[in-house]
Amino acid sequence: MMYLFRGEHMITIVATIKPAYLREIRSGNKKWEIRKTFPHQGMPFKVLCCESGYDGRINSEFVVDMFHYMNAEDIPDEILKECCVSRKFVEDYANGKPVYLWHISNIVDYCNTKGKSLMNVRDFGLKKAPQSWCYVSRC
Repeated sequence: MMYLFRGEHMITIVATIKPAYLREIRSGNKKWEIRKTFPHQGMPFKVLCCESGYDGRINSEFVVDMFHYMNAEDIPDEILKECCVSRKFVEDYANGKPVYLWHISNIVDYCNTKGKSLMNVRDFGLKKAPQSWCYVSRC
């Protein structure tokens, strides 16, 4: 099942992402992020990427403009390839439940974009990086 939304209001979340996956996102290779949950307060939404293991450093962002909600065994091979993970990984992660596939678009790499600077989760009133993701107020 695929969902595509366009809206005026864009919510912002901070998501913690492992360094290897974040490198793939920033390079444009990873086009889908797999998660067990999804922010249902609006689409599209902006994701501020907090690199896990780096004390809350946010070094990039992207926009989720559509998503799929499906069982791991139903994910097409071409989408799995763009997730940069194996089907076995997704099946183990999903543990028999459907997952959300967030489509990654409009990537901004703060390290390589003029006028953008690295941020930290503390800039958004968070004491530490979220375990998975959380809503924030955009400053």
